[in-house]
Amino acid sequence: MKILILGYSNIVRRRVLKNLLEKKYKIYVATKSYKNQIPGIKKKYRSYENAIKDCKPNLVFVSLPNSKHYFWAKKSLQSKCHTIVDKPITTNYEELKKLIQLSNKKRKLLVEATYFNYHSQIKKTKKLFNQKEKKIIEASFTIPMPKRNSILLSKKLGGGVLMDMGPYISSIPRLFKLTKVISKTISTRKNKKNLIISIKFVIKFKEGLFKGNFAFGGQYTNRLVIKNSLKSVKLFRVFSPPDNEQLYLKYRYKTKSKKILIQKEDCFKNFLSEIQSKLKKKKFNYYFERMLSDCSFRANLLK
Repeated sequence: MKILILGYSNIVRRRVLKNLLEKKYKIYVATKSYKNQIPGIKKKYRSYENAIKDCKPNLVFVSLPNSKHYFWAKKSLQSKCHTIVDKPITTNYEELKKLIQLSNKKRKLLVEATYFNYHSQIKKTKKLFNQKEKKIIEASFTIPMPKRNSILLSKKLGGGVLMDMGPYISSIPRLFKLTKVISKTISTRKNKKNLIISIKFVIKFKEGLFKGNFAFGGQYTNRLVIKNSLKSVKLFRVFSPPDNEQLYLKYRYKTKSKKILIQKEDCFKNFLSEIQSKLKKKKFNYYFERMLSDCSFRANLLK
């Protein structure tokens, strides 16, 4: 398989490239900003369009600024390539619907690369809570304020908390079966560029409560708590689980508490293995429903 990566982002350097090279695929990278050689790849391009035409990849991984996701995902599908796109796959719901229509037409896989939930800590947590149990979910993800020239703070490039962290927010109700919204209270904070840098919410579902605090600026936190009157589970490093550290859950049932150890694993590798399986079985529309659900949730969050 020939794989073309558009963009040489931090996530490509830390997660994507090493996993693809382990699979011994032929890897090509198109980047306009990185000028050094990239070990292990077949060829580096300066033009995204030339790269797609020249190397004729089977699969394209789009890892560009958020505002460019739709354009290059569309180009990839039009070129009859299976397509993986960094989160968020698009900046709005209408763009996603168009990409799905094109993916169906070309019979090519299309998937958003949101993969924190491919770590065993999520699977273990889901087993500890019956899906029918009412629950309270509290999520917190705060990072220090990005530098002024960061893509995360660029309105033009689709930055902001809702774009960067929104896929995590929208994944939680889907993963833990919170479906029917009854009421919600939302508060946001914007910077001088009118870009959302903080969002707090309390959303009441028929099946339970979802509270969240996601922000740029402040002490680093990365935590998920799920609880009811009988038990609770606390997860740490949940939205960006490292692949070289053993993690643990804090589990309480009534008055007894214990640590549950989770072995080291690479959630992107698990995500990639699933994609390989879907490609082999030609289940190209496998991810459509979840992407539409998540994108719709993000689109309606502030309404």
